[in-house]
Amino acid sequence: MNLHFKGWKKNWSLMSAFFSADEISTITKKLKHLKSDNVVFCAFENRFARSGGLATVITNILPSLKESNNIPTVMLMTPFYPHIMDRKKIRSTNIRFDVPFAGSSVRAKLYEHTWTYTVPVKGKINEYYIEAKGFFDSRNRLKDPYIYNEIDKGENNNILLHNALFYCKAVPFALNALGITENIIFHLHEWQTSFIALTSKEAMLKGTLHSGASVQTMHNSYDSTVAWRELKKILTRPRKASLSAISELSLSAYQIGLQLVDAPLTTVSENFADELTSDIIQTRHYAPHLQNILKASRTYGINNGMFVDFSPEFPKKDKHSINEIKKIKLKNRKSLLKVLDTYTPKDRFGELTYKDKSITKLPDNVPIVVMSGRLDPIQKGYFVLLRAIEKFASDTIKFILAPLPVTPSHLDYFYEVACKCKGNVTVFPLRMKKGYRELQTGSTFGVMPSIYEPFGAAVEYMASGTVVIGRATGGLVDQIDSKSGFLFKEDAVFYKEENIRDFIESGNIMQIRKTNAWAESMAGNLYDTLIKTTALYQNRPAQYYTLIQRAFKKVSDFNWEKAAKKYYQVYNMINRV
Repeated sequence: MNLHFKGWKKNWSLMSAFFSADEISTITKKLKHLKSDNVVFCAFENRFARSGGLATVITNILPSLKESNNIPTVMLMTPFYPHIMDRKKIRSTNIRFDVPFAGSSVRAKLYEHTWTYTVPVKGKINEYYIEAKGFFDSRNRLKDPYIYNEIDKGENNNILLHNALFYCKAVPFALNALGITENIIFHLHEWQTSFIALTSKEAMLKGTLHSGASVQTMHNSYDSTVAWRELKKILTRPRKASLSAISELSLSAYQIGLQLVDAPLTTVSENFADELTSDIIQTRHYAPHLQNILKASRTYGINNGMFVDFSPEFPKKDKHSINEIKKIKLKNRKSLLKVLDTYTPKDRFGELTYKDKSITKLPDNVPIVVMSGRLDPIQKGYFVLLRAIEKFASDTIKFILAPLPVTPSHLDYFYEVACKCKGNVTVFPLRMKKGYRELQTGSTFGVMPSIYEPFGAAVEYMASGTVVIGRATGGLVDQIDSKSGFLFKEDAVFYKEENIRDFIESGNIMQIRKTNAWAESMAGNLYDTLIKTTALYQNRPAQYYTLIQRAFKKVSDFNWEKAAKKYYQVYNMINRV
């Protein structure tokens, strides 16, 4: 249960670049006496503006964090996205404040949403949304808060960085406007918030805040380089002068933030914490620039809790008998087949039939496989499953894909496979307005062939009574074992840097990957796993339903109270200076 911090040392490698010896001494004294009275979760996602799993994490853990640790105040501080969020769902606080940014003063406004929760006990948490004209103007068909330009990734990152810098400068001033100025713990999520490790310290020295400390959680290894001219936007004049020695350097958000935070670095699963400094896809592609920092100060994995509740169709959870699970599962399957036959939104493509007739006639022994979620062509592994699908004969397995593409071109290969494998696969390319629950509960297998996965949503399938097949990576290794599901991986001989590089560089045209030995090995081994799991489902049904029973038990280990208590242990390390 406890995290082991023996040997951990605070990494303040950049402190002397930003602050004088007297300033560091002042900051240190404040941290020694800081209490965990006000925990402020800082994130670019929220319940009204979602992208990946971060919003789900936040809306699940905050009540447990407050109640399990008796923290007086826990809140969320996040941007307000005028083109994504419905202003009617939040209310104005009538609080306005000025933010010094890029040589001028920006007027900002706070909105509020009060979240009343009943688990683990009844309580309330305030969520605050920062609005400022000209900022957070993301607009796209997915309503993704990170997308400002769907075509030009470089320009999108420039805009996102500009917004991140403003947000990190604004947060201390927002708290000051709320009258919260001492004993603050800023819990930072992802690189967009990491500059608060800098701006909060400057706010203490300027008197905007009395005392505050920063803690960082990496949900992913995505990062952004920040040039000196950009970093100047959030610094006061004395700070700009003190940085003349490194003014020609371009550091990343994490290279700055991770060397200024006040407690051990965390990520969202135990296995991914190890992979950050051991897996070649991280060490040579996504985070090579962070290796010295990550190795100098260990990263601690804190597994997420369950993203969804147990499916109400299984009220006894792991106490159900095998026969009860079978009966419920077949009932759920029929509900799914009805949805697949009748729910035909205009964006859906690919026919799903059995012997060229209605899919509702599908025999019980033909598996239904689902893959859903964000269509990140570099991370999520949709290509791997599509290649495996091509290998199956008609009517042997049925596949349902529910990707959320950023650009329509990402669906080109989906159309190709749907045409080639007519009757075997159907695709829902946008958020399903109905039927998603049936998809989760009625499918035979849920597939997660992730290229890498910090945590993932295997527990979502498991809690819904669906057996998971996942690539052995990141948090999927923590969630899935041989008693509750299936893990596969490519042959080690193909896991080489050149293959990984070619795979990543071909992200926009997935068909090019057909010549990539690493990708083909993944697809081939997934195909073999699907053959094996199909045989088990058809010939040893009792073992299949036992997997569901064991998965219910396994998933119970992932709870937000455990995670909350471990994060509190991290907060307690702040005083160790």
